[in-house]
Amino acid sequence: MRDHRRSYLKTLVMVTAALVVAVAAMGLLSAATAGAGWPVWGRALWVVALLLLAIPSGALLLILTGGCIALRRDTLEAQGKPYMPTGPRESVPGPVLTLMRRATRQLRGPRPGRLDLRPGELVQVKSFEEILDTLDERGTLDGTPFMPEMVPFCGRTVRVFRRVEKLLDWVHKTGLHRVRDTVLLADLRCDGSAHGGCQANCHLRWKEAWLRRASQVALTPSIPSASQRRLVPDLGRVARQADGAGGERYVCQATELTAGAPPLRWGDPRHYLRDLLTGNVRPRPFVVGVSLALFNAVQRKRGGACFPAYTARAPGTTPQGVLNLRAGELVRVKTKEEIALTLDADGRNRGLRFDVEMLRFCGGQYRVQTRIERLIIERTGRLLEVKNPCIILEGVMATGEYNALNPENESIFWREIWLERVGPAPAG
Repeated sequence: MRDHRRSYLKTLVMVTAALVVAVAAMGLLSAATAGAGWPVWGRALWVVALLLLAIPSGALLLILTGGCIALRRDTLEAQGKPYMPTGPRESVPGPVLTLMRRATRQLRGPRPGRLDLRPGELVQVKSFEEILDTLDERGTLDGTPFMPEMVPFCGRTVRVFRRVEKLLDWVHKTGLHRVRDTVLLADLRCDGSAHGGCQANCHLRWKEAWLRRASQVALTPSIPSASQRRLVPDLGRVARQADGAGGERYVCQATELTAGAPPLRWGDPRHYLRDLLTGNVRPRPFVVGVSLALFNAVQRKRGGACFPAYTARAPGTTPQGVLNLRAGELVRVKTKEEIALTLDADGRNRGLRFDVEMLRFCGGQYRVQTRIERLIIERTGRLLEVKNPCIILEGVMATGEYNALNPENESIFWREIWLERVGPAPAG
């Protein structure tokens, strides 16, 4: 048995024993107070004691659930079987909840710049001229840039995909940050046209001040006027700046990922509750994400292996695979064991990290969406011509499940050596 599985099982045994003790204690306490004659203050103490035992019992149950999920998924990874999500992460409200939310908004009254949008709601992007009125001299609102690539979407009617209540800073590794009044809109992604042709395919973030509920307007798209279109180069100059060293750097929502967003404590339960209450996460994926987080917290506390786990085993320089994949081709993601042979001690292959988020797709078949050859490096803002091209696969997105339910819906980059072509290579 692998060392990490032994660690998982040891924790499960310990948690199960503690849960049995807690449940037994609650049972004994209930039996002791079952008889008549207890004073009111005694029964009040009994209720308090039960609550004090119920809270840790619930936490233990979640940890036990997380451990069972970890063991099950680890088994699937060893067998080369994918376990990617099959349903939406978001909770789309039904008619009753929708009416309740409308009534609550009417009672609360209007709040300028704040719509409290939820997944599934229909909105219209305001006109370019209206949005310009909300921007500062750097073309941002509360630190979030409005980019030239967003201008063609002005006037479009679209559904809210997910709220952005927090962001994980993968650029400077500063953890979670609190974000307000921001949403993702369905299928609206950056095409990189104003950023040197960057192909990162980022999901654009929209401030609520740039939107209005579609029920409040006629559902007809507005086209930017000639005077508005003349203002687009101003945003372009903001997006592309001299770096003071004779070169240039780009500014976008990725380079300014957490601008204006204060830090959050990873263990603060409130950001998890916001995910559930706003509809960002349905109950089932919420329980899965929280239980895995608690299980890993226990593992770190006792010095055990966290889930997911893999051991990089590439000797010396990491190998390179060349398939010359094209958009539309069908590929299979290799197994965890095969990919581990291509990774260095930091879990990277020629600079590109194989993230634990990617393990859920191992063994699955997907079509190639894009071949990435140009990327902006978020830390520096410089445009990089990728020497070792990477691949984006259709429908393969980061779920945030292992990162405190981070709401971003970003594409995952794959090295060709982590993939294998299904069927013959196309001619030519």
